[in-house]
Amino acid sequence: MNRIKHKKIIAAVVIFLLVAAAFYIKSGRNITGGSGLLSHPSVRHSGNVQEIRKTFDDFMLQIFRSLVSEDTLTLNYTLKDPEAYDVKMDKPTLGRYSLSDFKDGIMMDENWLSSLEQFDYTALNEEQKLEYDILHTKLRTELKSSDVLEYMECLGPTSGIQAQLPLILAEYHFWDKGDVEDYLQLLRQLPDYFLQIITFEQMKSEKGLFMGDDTCEAILKQCRDFIAEPEENYLLESFDKRIQSMKKLTEGERKKYRQLNRKAVEESVLPAYEQLINALEQLKGTGNNKGGLCKLPKGKKYYEYLMESMTGSARSIREIDRLVETELKSSQKAMAQIMTGSPEAYYDSEDFQYPCVDPAQTVEYLRTQMEKDFESLPENVKCQVKYVDASLEESLSPALYLTSPIDDYKDNVVYLNQSDDYDLTQCFSTIAHESYPGHLYQNAYFLSQDPAPFRRIVSVGGYAEGWGTYAERYSYSLAGMSDEMAQLHQHNLIATLCLYAKADINVNYYGWNSKKLAAYLKDFGFSIDQSLVIYKSVIAEPVSYMQYTLGYLEINELVRQAESSLGDRFSLKEFHKFYLGTGPVPFIVLQDRLDEWIQTQKKTDAAVDGKTSRR
Repeated sequence: MNRIKHKKIIAAVVIFLLVAAAFYIKSGRNITGGSGLLSHPSVRHSGNVQEIRKTFDDFMLQIFRSLVSEDTLTLNYTLKDPEAYDVKMDKPTLGRYSLSDFKDGIMMDENWLSSLEQFDYTALNEEQKLEYDILHTKLRTELKSSDVLEYMECLGPTSGIQAQLPLILAEYHFWDKGDVEDYLQLLRQLPDYFLQIITFEQMKSEKGLFMGDDTCEAILKQCRDFIAEPEENYLLESFDKRIQSMKKLTEGERKKYRQLNRKAVEESVLPAYEQLINALEQLKGTGNNKGGLCKLPKGKKYYEYLMESMTGSARSIREIDRLVETELKSSQKAMAQIMTGSPEAYYDSEDFQYPCVDPAQTVEYLRTQMEKDFESLPENVKCQVKYVDASLEESLSPALYLTSPIDDYKDNVVYLNQSDDYDLTQCFSTIAHESYPGHLYQNAYFLSQDPAPFRRIVSVGGYAEGWGTYAERYSYSLAGMSDEMAQLHQHNLIATLCLYAKADINVNYYGWNSKKLAAYLKDFGFSIDQSLVIYKSVIAEPVSYMQYTLGYLEINELVRQAESSLGDRFSLKEFHKFYLGTGPVPFIVLQDRLDEWIQTQKKTDAAVDGKTSRR
């Protein structure tokens, strides 16, 4: 049940959503001065270099095994063949969710950090140094949550466990009979797991930290929708399809498993959701806070932690606010110039026809059209387009991508939402965000580089969703639009995200109420009703939009720095290789490697120039 527990710093079960947050993504960075952007402790392991490197690899492999085996959902989504990594679980489990578990997680983080800092950084090879920097910065970030653990929240209208769990269960991999039997046991454990969440929410209520009524009601509606038609529940149909595709099962076994699944859904899953509904109905109204996080005693501190943890950026809130404001004004100015000089770019947009309207065809079109600026993937990387179940349409975003197992990354799934709220004939950029050159490409490219096991399971929200935004923006250049129209769409996308980011910061950190936000957004053409939707959204799931906005802005800053340093020698394709090849890391780690990459590019170009001149 990854990324809803405090100490989790990986993303084995990752759902990348468009304009909605995934589960809390643990990340961070530590700027302490010294050589370069990162500094390292002086405590050292003794021994020769080879011994130190061997010990370090063993340590990182131990952490990898510990993280992927903390619950069965994480393990199933991470590894197709756990035995190949010597990973074993005694029995299926959904894990634990309680304040005491979070405190145990803090202790584990402290122990890991202490052990990590015993290694002589200078003795490590480059790959190991990267692993060190990632783990060190992420652990330091997680330790910042030690006195705000009671503020943690796993329920939410879009990113909450109750909303995403049905899809996660529906995509649970059935590689053999053991997986089927583990799955059925997990369903049986759901009432106990939800009871742990309920107990945590009751504790929050007693401390005056329970969610507001609007958020609570949105979660209640999502739960009610999911169990509204028990005889046609999503987990029945999805199970039957997976069982039917398992060739090694007999018809008798399929019949038995279908009966057991129906029984588990009826006796465990639906009652678990009913139990959650009843508990939330009783707790509704006990949330004392009517505004953003900053209205709570430690709300600002928790918001600062969330920002660093979820986005991977260690900038201060004020610095982030300035960065967002600068980009917003820049996009506004660019849009005004385009509409003044080429008004047809705006007026022709409504009638523009994308190259493809069928989602599957759009995926293939994007894959072939992006080759100019992106490396090709292995030929057998595939993408299947599916549609979310009707019972989940209102609670899920227009599109999402489920990461593949790290040892079987070539089969991928992109989900689209057929809700009446979304026009899938106009989802060209949405599909780009989730498939090519977005999350699917991002995930498959990195795993195709055969990185170390630990690096394969690291997740940084801003790194990933920032790239999704970057890919979405880039896709307009592939849509067959005029340059002016494409640029108008690009700037509009970023300006819109910046406005959501401004709303998030101003409501949750500076204490704006709904009226003040509405007055601000009115100048940008938002109605009072639209402003209220945004207000409720950023209160319900703080920092969610920041992953998209701040992540993109951090990437954009890296591109600008590289362009400024390399000038005409800058290659967008080479930058993409650098960014995606480095893999998910906090941005301070990426910044540290960017400087090295720029120097390498200069040396490479100089060598090429030397050969050319000699000819």
